[in-house]
Amino acid sequence: MTEEQGALLEALAAHLEREPTVQALWLAGSLGAGEGDAFSDVDLLVLAAEGGWQDLSETLARSLAGAFDAVLVEPLFGGRVVNFITADWARFDLTIVERDGLARYDANRLRLVFNRGDAAPLARPDTPYRTRPETVVRLAREFLRVLGLLPNALGRGELLNALSGVDILRRLTVELMHEENGIAPDRRGGALHPSRFLRAEQLAALAALPPIVGERESLIEGNRALVTLFLPRAQALAGRIGAEWPQALEEACRRHLRTSIGLEI
Repeated sequence: MTEEQGALLEALAAHLEREPTVQALWLAGSLGAGEGDAFSDVDLLVLAAEGGWQDLSETLARSLAGAFDAVLVEPLFGGRVVNFITADWARFDLTIVERDGLARYDANRLRLVFNRGDAAPLARPDTPYRTRPETVVRLAREFLRVLGLLPNALGRGELLNALSGVDILRRLTVELMHEENGIAPDRRGGALHPSRFLRAEQLAALAALPPIVGERESLIEGNRALVTLFLPRAQALAGRIGAEWPQALEEACRRHLRTSIGLEI
């Protein structure tokens, strides 16, 4: 944790400790798990008094906005999560739960700041993550489904949609690589740091993907490159863990791309 992050945490803790309906506070996210860096935001898990999370969310959104000169206050999920950005671009988030919500959290990945009572998350056993067959099949099905939409986007001239499709295929490829590496979903870090648990050869393979622009041939070649990267890995992983490969879907996707846009995969 940097000096700036530590100072922000200390100031937030002092503010929240003055709020009587805050029962407990933990540092969460990558910093709470001891995996953060200088670019990590400060994620806080706030325990509210029973029946009071919604009022507390609204109260803290107002009071923290003023106290920390926030230029963005964004309640999400009905106020269960509140995102803040300050005028000097410090970022912090609150997740507000009541006692029963603590069961979703692992004490091993939190750092206690203060606790007025006895309610706390339990420490989960550190068991190795094993990818499940249904997870690999889900990734393969979604990859093939999105891939099969490429002719629609090209046919309509919706090249921005085709670019979005490439981003989805890339994200699914990264998710597959995490499954290859045995990294549990809750250990993969936030959306801004997906490469943390990738191997050097995986990072090199992703870096070697061609740059893609909003032009037909570029989009076709980008999709082809991602197929070449994703499918062999997914099929190999499916074979290792006994997952039933969606062969009929793959064959239908291949025929569709071949007949509609002349793309052989």
